[in-house]
Amino acid sequence: METLRFVDVNERACLQLGYSREELLSMSPLDIDPDADHNFRDQVEQQVRKSGFALLERTYRRKDGTTFPVEVNLRVVRLDRDYGVSIARDITARKQSEDRLREFERVVESLEEMIVVVDRNYRYVIANRSYLNYRGMTKEQVVGRLVTEVVGAETFETTVRPRLEECLLSGKVVTYEMKYTYPQKGERDLLITYLPVEGPTGIDRVASVLRDITERKRTEGAMRQSEERLRVAIKNSPITVFHQDRDLRYTWIYHPTLQCPATGFLGKTTEEFFGSEEGKRIAEIRRQVLETGVGVRHEVMIPDSRGKHYLDTTVEPLLDSTGAVIGLTGASMDITELRETTEALREAKKRLTEEKLYLEQEIDTELGFGEIIGRSKALQTLMEHVGKVASSNATVLLLGETGTGKELVARAIHRMSQRANTSFIKMNCAAIPSGLLESELFGNEKGAFTGAVSKKIGRLELADKGTLFLDEIGEVSLALQPKLLRVLQDQEFERLGGTQTIKVDFRLIAATNRDLADSVREKEFRSDLYYRLNVFPIRVPPLRERREDIPLLVEHFVQKFARRMKRSITTIPRKTMDTLMSWEWPGNVRELENFVERSVILTQGSVLAMPLSELRPAAVEGEAADDTLSSAEREHILHALRQSHGQIGGQKGAAMRLGLKRTTLQSKLKHLGINPRHRPAEH
Repeated sequence: METLRFVDVNERACLQLGYSREELLSMSPLDIDPDADHNFRDQVEQQVRKSGFALLERTYRRKDGTTFPVEVNLRVVRLDRDYGVSIARDITARKQSEDRLREFERVVESLEEMIVVVDRNYRYVIANRSYLNYRGMTKEQVVGRLVTEVVGAETFETTVRPRLEECLLSGKVVTYEMKYTYPQKGERDLLITYLPVEGPTGIDRVASVLRDITERKRTEGAMRQSEERLRVAIKNSPITVFHQDRDLRYTWIYHPTLQCPATGFLGKTTEEFFGSEEGKRIAEIRRQVLETGVGVRHEVMIPDSRGKHYLDTTVEPLLDSTGAVIGLTGASMDITELRETTEALREAKKRLTEEKLYLEQEIDTELGFGEIIGRSKALQTLMEHVGKVASSNATVLLLGETGTGKELVARAIHRMSQRANTSFIKMNCAAIPSGLLESELFGNEKGAFTGAVSKKIGRLELADKGTLFLDEIGEVSLALQPKLLRVLQDQEFERLGGTQTIKVDFRLIAATNRDLADSVREKEFRSDLYYRLNVFPIRVPPLRERREDIPLLVEHFVQKFARRMKRSITTIPRKTMDTLMSWEWPGNVRELENFVERSVILTQGSVLAMPLSELRPAAVEGEAADDTLSSAEREHILHALRQSHGQIGGQKGAAMRLGLKRTTLQSKLKHLGINPRHRPAEH
């Protein structure tokens, strides 16, 4: 060995080094080991003489000047003199595998997910910080140990090992859920994904990604079906881990997302891959990470032939050994299904909130009685009509004076229909300012008009599959009537400020105290909408046409208000009841209810005390006018009504005779308590 010359070399050595046999036999080992010198030779000789062998990792240089790593096994063979036998094995593939493993270990160390890597002997090779924190162990207690020693023999044999074997043998991604009890955190639900890792001779390791889904499992309930779709999405789209340099070019990707090959990313910048608009937004976010060294979490959108996919992405700075930022490392997960589900739930929640608010308002403004009370012939005829039309989906138009109980009739139709178990949505068209009526009916998108700070669900949408009751339909403006007609004809509409067509299935019941036919003649109401509403008209009789129902109504209201005020009223004087039955009740049932409530408040004992004097001054319509201006005006209007036979509008109507606008005359009639349908008699 003193001469340190090659005595013999095999053919493989010649091929690896690029020399002929004759050239190598004329050379020294120092000629192919550029880092070796005589001091190194002396150290190796001492080790060999002491132990008989030496195992070294060196770098050999080929004839063309390139180098490659080798593992050298040097032994002494004693013949007529001492010879050194050196066996050198090319370990380039092994070194590359170790480099990849170290790079992967650096990537996963900063991720929130628990990540470990095990070899074919089920021994831990990598365990990141998140995994160690969950277990309450140090890296020394995990890395190098068998999986069965860490997770327990039973869990390993029954759950972990079969799936690890499946991943190693098939080379496919394996995903499953399991429950596991940690020493400090207790029982947790885990979603585990096994990813095969290629080595020099095939699949030699498995990367395991563990996600704690305990909180999600606790809230499954109503979301079970949507989360099933999410689990399928996760299975088909495993986590993607990537590197980018300081120019935001992709330099390495561990696993693709959405079945995109890695070569589609490598060498491209963020803007080149995602497109100019989305790419610029993402690039701006990631440049901030390069500048500040602080990681961020953001959403990425990828378009493909199947539509848009959304990725929940975490990006952290990639540091060198000196702590300088040399690029980015990140991980992405497909959240498309979760995003759609969340949006659907948000929409459903908003709709439920709107319905809750609507129902609370309805409770506060509910009419004073919960059912139609009476047994008069007029009421029986009314209920016969209700029974006939209720089972159909025909539009119903309720005609009657104010206070006759048109809403109660509408509710009765709904309760007797096939839609009884669905929503009954009410809107009083006269109680809502004309500028807001369209928004209340159709709803609006955020920003549709000044003050529209959020999306609003309209009454039409709330009434889907149910019944929509439009009270005072005659007050709908001419501008809004064509839109309402379209909904009735096509069962579809758009929200204010929106472009999406919304299909609805509802049954319409409309009500009015106006003569719509007269409004059509006066061109105040569209004829086509009137005919669309007038499919099945029902006249609700005024209280004066069902006087025999007054005693029943009075008794009902007395009991109702007495209970509410915690009083005991047992007697209603006969004279009182006779007076009530003789009164015309221009305000109908609502007026009667209010009068009874006032009487119960005034009653101190068990006998109902009513302020009947309030009824006497107006008991007989058309009394001789007094000297006041109001009486003179009243008599003048009554005279015009008698001449026009109760007709208000038109060429022969009372408004024309008085030189007033039709709406002005209606206002005066209401103020003076004159009912034009109750034709005044001549003196």
